[in-house]
Amino acid sequence: MKTKRSVGMRVDSERLRFAVFSGMMLFGLVYLVLSLYQIQVTDTAQYSDAQDAHSFRRVRLPATRGRILDRNGVVLADNKPSYCVALYIEELRKPGAWENTVTHVDALVADLARIIDKPREVDRDDIWAHIKRRRPIPLFAFTGLDDAQMARLAEWPGALPGTDIYVGSERIYPFADTASHIIGYVGRGQPREVEEASEVEDHEDFNFYMPDLAGREGIEYACDLALGGRGGGHLIRVNAVGYKHEMLPGRPAVPGLDVMLTLDSGLQRTAEQALGDNRGAAVVLDCENGDILAMANSPRYDLRLFVPVLTSETWNRLLKDPAKPLYNRASSGIYPPGSVLKPVVALCGLRAHIVEPDTRFTCTGSIRVGQRIFHCANRYGHGEIGLQRAIAASCNPYFIDMALQMGFEPVLHDEFAMLGFGTAPRIGVQTASGLLPSSAWKQGRFGDSWRGGDTANFSLGQGFLSTTPLQIAMMTATLAMDGKMLKPRLIRDAGDGNGVQQEPVAAGVMNWPKSALSVVKAGMHDAINAPYGTGRRAAVPGIDAAGKTGTAEYYENSERKKHAWMIAFAPFDAPRYAVAVVCEDADSGGLTAAAVLRELFVYLFPDSAAAPLETPELI
Repeated sequence: MKTKRSVGMRVDSERLRFAVFSGMMLFGLVYLVLSLYQIQVTDTAQYSDAQDAHSFRRVRLPATRGRILDRNGVVLADNKPSYCVALYIEELRKPGAWENTVTHVDALVADLARIIDKPREVDRDDIWAHIKRRRPIPLFAFTGLDDAQMARLAEWPGALPGTDIYVGSERIYPFADTASHIIGYVGRGQPREVEEASEVEDHEDFNFYMPDLAGREGIEYACDLALGGRGGGHLIRVNAVGYKHEMLPGRPAVPGLDVMLTLDSGLQRTAEQALGDNRGAAVVLDCENGDILAMANSPRYDLRLFVPVLTSETWNRLLKDPAKPLYNRASSGIYPPGSVLKPVVALCGLRAHIVEPDTRFTCTGSIRVGQRIFHCANRYGHGEIGLQRAIAASCNPYFIDMALQMGFEPVLHDEFAMLGFGTAPRIGVQTASGLLPSSAWKQGRFGDSWRGGDTANFSLGQGFLSTTPLQIAMMTATLAMDGKMLKPRLIRDAGDGNGVQQEPVAAGVMNWPKSALSVVKAGMHDAINAPYGTGRRAAVPGIDAAGKTGTAEYYENSERKKHAWMIAFAPFDAPRYAVAVVCEDADSGGLTAAAVLRELFVYLFPDSAAAPLETPELI
């Protein structure tokens, strides 16, 4: 039987436990309130920044690429809207492993390919890569949809969950293959981190990016930073598993700048058409400022093949084509120049007083140098001949005899070095240097000294010497301008804010006496206008021009072949244009190259007559 005292003790114990429990509850409540205040009021900025860093993703958006224009503002490369099918992975998520989602998306891509009648552009590996690296941004399953494909997609009666149309930008080349080697092409690439990293103050690290159009060749590559502009971006808020919840605007993209070239697109197309089926190149320079007005190649490649993406099959076909359509022959083609060098060789001889304007030589049709016999273009010989006619008729023995008397070094070697041979011209796109040999080079390369036969070969533009059509055009412009050399220019306005370059850039002056220039240029005038001139097929009534032909021999697999050359400038008394043409594996400069050059003159001087000339058989 319980006593009153035991009951009282039990009641006091229960009250104590209740008081302790209540105190603990109150302490916990106070601690919770203080903690919430600390988090939500005192440290709100710190936790807000941490949350934003965790839940926001920066997405970079490419800028609209700048245009490429010719000197008259004709558009050579532009942009057009490109319609793409975008898939949002978070809306297509399937329960279970990610493999289920990949299978679902892969099936949807196959269905879309059938609906729009367009080959697939992404496979399972691409889907997996997108999920792992860029899940919050859409997957571009199809790009470059045309109107018919867009109509099929719009009229499809079934549901296409997680599918949207994204409007991007696609590069277009209105003239297909015109100036393709100069313009170059673009491809999809990563953001221009170099450009953005230079903007230290507002540089941002992006979590994801939409692929840029990046220059791969030609002007597209050389001026990529100016053409590409500066990418913008936006913010995507994602949840803990990476699903997109909302999109917030960010920094707008800055469009790329236009780049203007010195090319005349009409002249460029004319040069390409004049080359026809001949493999070769043609370069036209403005004698007054060094502007490259045309730099034509044959064959060429269609720039539209690279849009929106170049297939591996097409690329392999271009690489394996024996005609080498990707080869920029005009600026990087390496050729022996043949007799187009003879005017400069003559200037060297005159300045060194090895010959005088009235020096005569008896050409019998050949000349012996050591154990080798060099033949003349006229196998029966020219008989007694002076320098002016030797240039016009391209008399080999005359120039070999003159070169042997003056020697190769230092006179000939240094003269051609001053003209830029052996050095790659800097014009913005890739160029080759060719080879200007020397006795030291030959000793190091072959372990042999320089011989008389090497000098004879050099005087004819043969042997070890190799040049590019651009270098030969520069030489021709220097002859036309009486020794004044100008740096060739291809980019007229690089989009760098400096505007159009007005003044030509001088590269030097050749020390050619006026009397020497007079006789050499007279010989070049006769080459086109005299009955015995080797370049008379380039003559156009009403155009007073001067020129020089060349036929450079070479051997391939023991087979003797020839490259046909011709250079010219016009008008004779006040030169405006300098031209160089080369045709591979052709008949001769006076036949093949002269015909090409004649068409260029007809375009350059439209007011002149263009009737074909009746000319006797060339000697």
